Amino acid sequence: MNNNNENIYEIIEKEEIYKLKEIKSILEEEEKEKIIKFAIQKKVSKEIIELLISKGININLKDEKERNLLHISIINKSQIEIIEYFISKGISINSKDKKTKTPFHYACQYNSLEVIKYLVEKGIDINSKTIHNETALHFACKNNSSLEVIQYLIEKGIDINAKTKSNETILHFACKKNSSLEVIKYLIEKEIDINAKTIHNETILHFACKKNSLEVIKYLIEKGVDINSKTNFNQTILHLACHKNSLEVIKYLIEKGVDIDSKTKENKTILHLACQKNSLEVIKYLIEKGVYINSKTNFNETVLHYACQKNSVEVIKYLIEKDVDINAKTNENKTILHLACQNNSSLEVIKYLIEKGVDINAKTNFNETVLHYACKNNSLEVIKYLVEKGININEKSYTNQTPLHYACQNNSSLEVIKYLVEKGIDINSKTIDQETILHYICENNSSLEVIKYLVEKGVDINAKTNQNQTILHFACKYITSLEVIQYLIEKGIDINAKTNQNQTVLHFACQNQNNSSLEIIQYLIEKGVDINAKTNQNETALHFACQYITSLKIIEYLIEKGVDINAKTNKNQIALHLACQNQNNSSLEIIKYLISKGVDINAKTNQNETVLHYASLHLACQYKPELEVIEYLIEKGIDINAKTNQNETALHFACLYKTKIEVIQYLIEKGINIHARTKRNQTALHFACLYNISFDVIKYLIEKGMDVNAKTTRNETVLHFTCQYSTSLEVIQYLISKGANINAKTNSNETTLHSACQHNLSFEIIQYLVEQGISVNSKTYQNETALHIAFHHNPSIEVIEYLIEKGVDINSKANQNYTLLHIACKNHSSIEVIEYLIEKGIDINEKSKQDQTALHIACENNNPIEVIRLLIDEGIDINAKTSWNENALHIACQYNNSSFEVIKYLIEKGMNINEKTSRNETILHLICQYNPSLEVIKYLIEKGIDINSKTIENQTVLHIVCQKNSPLEIIKYLVENGIDINAKTNYDQTALHIACQYNSSLEVIKYLVEKGMDINEKTNQNESIFHFVCQYNPSIETIQYLIEKGIDINEKTTQNQTALTYCLPV
Repeated sequence: MNNNNENIYEIIEKEEIYKLKEIKSILEEEEKEKIIKFAIQKKVSKEIIELLISKGININLKDEKERNLLHISIINKSQIEIIEYFISKGISINSKDKKTKTPFHYACQYNSLEVIKYLVEKGIDINSKTIHNETALHFACKNNSSLEVIQYLIEKGIDINAKTKSNETILHFACKKNSSLEVIKYLIEKEIDINAKTIHNETILHFACKKNSLEVIKYLIEKGVDINSKTNFNQTILHLACHKNSLEVIKYLIEKGVDIDSKTKENKTILHLACQKNSLEVIKYLIEKGVYINSKTNFNETVLHYACQKNSVEVIKYLIEKDVDINAKTNENKTILHLACQNNSSLEVIKYLIEKGVDINAKTNFNETVLHYACKNNSLEVIKYLVEKGININEKSYTNQTPLHYACQNNSSLEVIKYLVEKGIDINSKTIDQETILHYICENNSSLEVIKYLVEKGVDINAKTNQNQTILHFACKYITSLEVIQYLIEKGIDINAKTNQNQTVLHFACQNQNNSSLEIIQYLIEKGVDINAKTNQNETALHFACQYITSLKIIEYLIEKGVDINAKTNKNQIALHLACQNQNNSSLEIIKYLISKGVDINAKTNQNETVLHYASLHLACQYKPELEVIEYLIEKGIDINAKTNQNETALHFACLYKTKIEVIQYLIEKGINIHARTKRNQTALHFACLYNISFDVIKYLIEKGMDVNAKTTRNETVLHFTCQYSTSLEVIQYLISKGANINAKTNSNETTLHSACQHNLSFEIIQYLVEQGISVNSKTYQNETALHIAFHHNPSIEVIEYLIEKGVDINSKANQNYTLLHIACKNHSSIEVIEYLIEKGIDINEKSKQDQTALHIACENNNPIEVIRLLIDEGIDINAKTSWNENALHIACQYNNSSFEVIKYLIEKGMNINEKTSRNETILHLICQYNPSLEVIKYLIEKGIDINSKTIENQTVLHIVCQKNSPLEIIKYLVENGIDINAKTNYDQTALHIACQYNSSLEVIKYLVEKGMDINEKTNQNESIFHFVCQYNPSIETIQYLIEKGIDINEKTTQNQTALTYCLPV
């Protein structure tokens, strides 16, 4: 570029104007963008910027985020004269980037009052919004701008009540970003709604508690913000304060009356969160205040489970002293000892738990012992202690992994592995995939020292997985050291072994992207591995190398050694296809080399989709959109207009993958058919609009004569695609100015307004389309108005109010008879939105085709209790039933995340707890089936629910909890409260049959037997529980126990099968 061969960046940085003047032009487009950005970042003088523009840098240049030079200069806090210069050169002050941020948003983001004032004086749109509906004031508050900036914006008339798509006000942003109390006070004095909630039901106080600012929290509470408000996840401000671990804030909130017993949707108490944060001081305070210490989450985790993940012996001791249940198990049957070992707790913690009586041999649902977890964490000290305490060293998980597998899988030290081997662990044990510990070692790139030790100890070097992979296959793919490969081959491993896919070790080595892969490949070929061996898919080593490897040297070596360069896979792909697909920096080198070696450029795939050179061009546009790759392929004679089997050209691909405009211009200049259509009748312009490519590309394609009203086979125009996926009003206005039909409808009768309401929900786009005369009540063939569609995507209140004000029929029904209220409740709309719909007169008791009211939908979709209360307070029929005879209480109990609070509230409102569905299920059946919480079960039984009620299959709740593998404590509680232990289903199955069928623990089976259940009871197929155990849960411990209890092991079913039949391999 420079005759004196001097670096232009140095010239710019030093502002050597005379040297810059000597440069004739800056040729490369990519370099132009880098240079002008560099100049702006270095805050050079206006004169330097002017000189660079005069050297051929496009004043309208945009980066990958569609930020122009005005955006970039404001981001870099350029002098005001630079900003004035870019505006004087025609860059619009209201120009928008990809996220529709204007220069004004950036000025507020970077707290530049001088620039803000200048832009306002120039007439910038002060209330312009981003794709997320953020105004410049949101940005000012989000980035801790000074009070002076915020005051100025408000004085100039910016909308202080504007909300983002997430329903966040500027006050949410100020509290979220820990703005000064001074700013927050000023905003509240301006009468912003202090109780406004986000779509997640978060108040400003929730955000303040996340930031731990006691000063702000006190002020907000004094101003009347609701202290017991809950988020959609049922979090109170106290949950958030405990998560932040600030005792000072926690004390203040409790003194102010925040509910200390409130639980999140996962049933976490504040004590769970405090234990998660490991602060003994906070934990002690909460327990002193009366927080229930044995509460369990939805996953059956106690506070002790949480504490044992944090390795604090003081916290653990304190909780155990306070009588937290030390043997409680999670839903996965993990004890506190499992979690302590899983989280690498100290030996002191492990010893203490075992001394306190935690079962050392307890197993998870996956049959993992605490030794498995200790081996995963490479803790020799803990491993030794557990082995000394008598833990079974050869216990296997459900995937047949021993603790040694876990150790080898997690790169444990040789010291750990030696200890386990010396203690007698089975070194040739295999997983269900038939992988030995040596497979694991090679997969995890362990040292030669470890491999040698295991081989010397007698691990089978030729063992194969169920895919027929040897350890040499694993080593070639993962190991970085040639020494390991050499050692294994010297030890006699079969070098020509093939997998079930017919892959040799050379295929695996050609997937290894380590620096040593060339020398590994060379060594294997020298040792006689067949270089032209093919997989079941007919892939050679060259196919793998071109797809995965970054080194040209490997490709050259394989070809020099005689690999067939034109070999085809089952899809008729040759190596060149895969090289064009490889996203590494050396792919052009590889492509050039393959073509220079005579690769057949006329090869076709088995579907005749393309000739090879065409496929290469498409893949280049997809994976390597640099102009140089595409230029090279076209220079070599690639058919530029070849099409895929979907009739896509390279231009479609270029638009699909957001290729730079220079590539698109080059393809068109080289004669590509600009009007080509796919099988779905899509033009390249459809692709450009569908995938939100840059405005410059869209303008260029239209200038080149592309039809703005071209329709797909679904009758979609480019305007439908743009309204649905673009965030730019500018693009939409441009298309309409070029004659795009705003009233065009798709085959589904969707207008462009329907499309605009589907994804982006940009208020300014929706407003613009309506102002252009598009009907707000037009319906799709699913009977949906634009507002129905908007509600599926959580629209802002601003969009909803606007469309209703414009006359949309609020009681219009979509298919399934869903009203807007049904859809709002289904998609977790905020309480503000629900209130607005009710205020506007929506029929609150309207039913869907399945007879569901909005209350059913709200309970089904876990809406917060505030929404449930609102619907009931507004007169919704609380006892309405669906076509399956389910009331709202049935629905609430059926969905796992429904809160206990909702269930209690509905019962308090007078709902009948013994009401049954069409399948004769009570809410107790549903709770036990979908959300088996002991707390809820106790509550329902105390409320008088019929514990022995049966479904139409004659199942009691005991059958159901045994089927769902519920904890023993639930089963005990039901039995103690009088459930009929011997009740039978329609198939004559007792609860004991169900427990044995659904893998319940031996602990549960023993309890039921001890309670007098007949172990020889039979089903209507004459199956005993022994048949069930052998068929579904063949645990040696369970089988031994039943035999000791005298079960008849020779009993036969009606099909004449004994239990042994089930144990035999198929």
